[in-house]
Amino acid sequence: EEIECNIVGLTTGVSPNIDFIKNSTIETNKGVLVNRFLETNSKDIYAIGDCAEQRQAIGNRRAIEAVWYTGRMMGETLAQTICKNKIEYKPGNWFNSAKFFDIEYQTYGWVFSEKNSPSYEKHFQWKHQDDTKCITIAYHKDSLLFLGINTFGIRMRHEVFDKWLSEKRTIDYVIEYLADANFDPEFYSLYEKDITSKFNQENGKSIQSRKKSWKRIFTKA
Repeated sequence: EEIECNIVGLTTGVSPNIDFIKNSTIETNKGVLVNRFLETNSKDIYAIGDCAEQRQAIGNRRAIEAVWYTGRMMGETLAQTICKNKIEYKPGNWFNSAKFFDIEYQTYGWVFSEKNSPSYEKHFQWKHQDDTKCITIAYHKDSLLFLGINTFGIRMRHEVFDKWLSEKRTIDYVIEYLADANFDPEFYSLYEKDITSKFNQENGKSIQSRKKSWKRIFTKA
């Protein structure tokens, strides 16, 4: 069957290449099995990055995380252990980013699909009329707790969303101060007022979009 289209995006994923240790005493599954300190079952042998598989997944994360920033964080964690300051691997709030041609995709926290989302999760969605920019925000339908955000075509600041997730902010707060999270280059169009207007209209609210504040942005949680 031939299906006409303009672009085909193929993402095949990755899998750990650990064949060279299959016959060793190091325990493996799909990846090299490690504990929270990135230790294998063999003394003084560690595994980090795409090949490492947590014996028990951390929160909602997968046991194997083949993304660049987790590899970096594992390396930083293991460096402390090697330097006699043994610490546990704690990746914190989930985030990731990717680029499809000139359109950037980012995710912070957890935004599940409608099929896989828990019963308490509710979504707010906004999409620009040119179909190249959109956001989806997940939040708790009762407490309004902010759970996560997916953005497409709008660059956001990781530190801001990481702080809001750690501070357990509500979606109302996120909508009100969304300008603080925008990380698009100078002279790019801003859409916070349009996003706020749609949220107010759908939820019967009167939130006012605040101007960006560098003081708020760089104030630690």
